[in-house]
Amino acid sequence: MNLNGKVIIVTGSSRGIGRATAVEFAREKAKIVINYNSNRKAAIETLSMVEKAGGEGIIIQGDVSVFSDSKKIVEHTLEKYGTVDILVNNAGVFIARELINFSNEDWDRLFKVNVYGVFYMIKNVLPILIEKREGLIINISSIASSVRCSKCLPSPGRVAYVATKSAINGITKSLAAELSPYNIRVNAIAPGLTETDLVKNIPNLDERIKEVPLNRIGKPEEMARTILFIAKNDFITGEIIVVSGGE
Repeated sequence: MNLNGKVIIVTGSSRGIGRATAVEFAREKAKIVINYNSNRKAAIETLSMVEKAGGEGIIIQGDVSVFSDSKKIVEHTLEKYGTVDILVNNAGVFIARELINFSNEDWDRLFKVNVYGVFYMIKNVLPILIEKREGLIINISSIASSVRCSKCLPSPGRVAYVATKSAINGITKSLAAELSPYNIRVNAIAPGLTETDLVKNIPNLDERIKEVPLNRIGKPEEMARTILFIAKNDFITGEIIVVSGGE
């Protein structure tokens, strides 16, 4: 896909992997919809980076876990740019707590953002992509959902998070098959340990990094370049690409 002029919604793009993704697409002269929930200052910083990278963009506030907000994000995008070409479902939350101590409210919160948020955004974008018979959806999963991650799964307190990311994997593969007749591709990346705000507070982070074969933490830009690679290769669909430093 030639990304010049394409309209790309990146949820949760005020920081981390979402911000890095917005900047990578901006270098391809794309039009970026920067979504944030609460940190408008950070979203403005992302917009500045997008413009410096050669792209253009708008900022739209919205909580993807609320259907009316996700609908608003898409509607405002259409008002500004008239279409949507790519959706990157990046917004997510992480709560680590052993299941016996996990509250119903925290469980609901994880699923509302990480799973329902993805569903809501896809639900609102799909009519546009189906009418065009072209488009791309990229979801952000996690290595924690992969059987390859032998050192991640035993960590206590990951049950709910792993459940949400496993759901993302299932959505990705099933939806790719469902939408292939419309020339709409659906893929995901499964990042390993990545330098984001969510990871900074992990207990014993230094010890965790030593478990990565490349002996370092990943960078948001490295995840974003993988997302860009998926976008530019029109023969990739139904894939969950692990980017983990060898884990």
